[in-house]
Amino acid sequence: MFKPLAALIAAVTISVPAVAKVDPGTTQLLQTLTEYGITIEYNPSHCSNGYAGRYTTDKLMTLCYKGQPTANDFDTIRHETFHVLQHCAAMRRGESGIRPLAINTNERSQWVSSVLRQGTINEIKSTYPSRAHQVELEAFAAATHYNANQLATLITKWCIR
Repeated sequence: MFKPLAALIAAVTISVPAVAKVDPGTTQLLQTLTEYGITIEYNPSHCSNGYAGRYTTDKLMTLCYKGQPTANDFDTIRHETFHVLQHCAAMRRGESGIRPLAINTNERSQWVSSVLRQGTINEIKSTYPSRAHQVELEAFAAATHYNANQLATLITKWCIR
């Protein structure tokens, strides 16, 4: 199910210099997600709607990419994976939907500000509706902060056990 992108990721991981944010643990992360029951769609027809990825509480992750995966594609996988974590954490707390993983708003905001530049934060806030700011800011920061192996461990902790 995850073979098309996983094969490309394996090939790119070997050939891209360490400067790029290519993550060699991504193939294992995708496997962990499918083991948890996430369905991953690669380049479905609705990818033309202008987004790079998407996760829904129906446990459906959509990944949109063209050709060889880029560093941005790897970031998208980590970002959407963090939405999975946010969903799992919400369910464990008896809530529905996708909610920030970090409950304390001040701590979350401080962490996001320590990971993302203010210009990036402003761009995220101007792109997403205000009701999605906290979830998206946390996911963008997590995609920058964590690598694929760390996220796979978090998926196992929050979603599988």
